[in-house]
Amino acid sequence: MQFSIGAVGVCDGPTVSFTQGRNRIRGPHYFNTDFATMKSTKMSRWEGATFRISFQFFNFFNHPNFGFPVTGLGPPTGLIIYLQQPPTSIPGTGPPWAPIDVAPRMIQLKAELKF
Repeated sequence: MQFSIGAVGVCDGPTVSFTQGRNRIRGPHYFNTDFATMKSTKMSRWEGATFRISFQFFNFFNHPNFGFPVTGLGPPTGLIIYLQQPPTSIPGTGPPWAPIDVAPRMIQLKAELKF
């Protein structure tokens, strides 16, 4: 007399293949353009004094940079739910409990007087 008991467990099921196709871990491209323009002028009647004014544009084209898709096991997989942001900006990184959104376009005006 032989007893054949079918094994029912966590590891029983269809065979899983871990071979991945080409370009499986690529995400959206990162694109960022910063632009600066400046003008220096020598001050008359001051020895070697110069006045400089500059405009700096961060994320000049206001292009969003998307993060990697969610690859978890539960739904919804494949969705992109966050933006990839540069590490710092004009206001800085801010405290970890109140992060600053550094993705939008920012313009900085700078004036300096050297003497």
